[in-house]
Amino acid sequence: MQAGDITAYEYFITKGCLKVYTLDDDGAPHISMFAVEDYWTGDMASFMTKEPTRYFIKATEDSELLGISKANYELLFQEIPKFERFYRILYQKSLISYIRRSNHGISLTAEERYIEFKTKYPNIVNRITQKDLAGYIGITPEFMSKIITKVNRR
Repeated sequence: MQAGDITAYEYFITKGCLKVYTLDDDGAPHISMFAVEDYWTGDMASFMTKEPTRYFIKATEDSELLGISKANYELLFQEIPKFERFYRILYQKSLISYIRRSNHGISLTAEERYIEFKTKYPNIVNRITQKDLAGYIGITPEFMSKIITKVNRR
């Protein structure tokens, strides 16, 4: 997915790892999430409103995805009501996670955000580059290196 596109599909990851990000005016990436096996990804706002997305999605390793169009998405909910409930609960959890991440971005130090990410997502931390992790934490790769060294010394 590229910024400026209209999101035609929501994707379920069956294999691999992807990053969802924006670019600032200087071209620096700001990663909003990583998605691995059994995660859904895309830009739900663009998918639902048909407005252009601000996000890019890029695979960070070989990946396999299943895509669902808006028409099939609505049909799935209509035909299988339990799936709609499942998806609603999934998005509620996603919203809670987003709110917590936003609050932690304000209230936690970069080191604390790194430790939290490493603790919460141990299956992802070793699958991404230090540069991408820095883009997620919101710091430079150089500062990320210093934090990792400091935390690993403990």
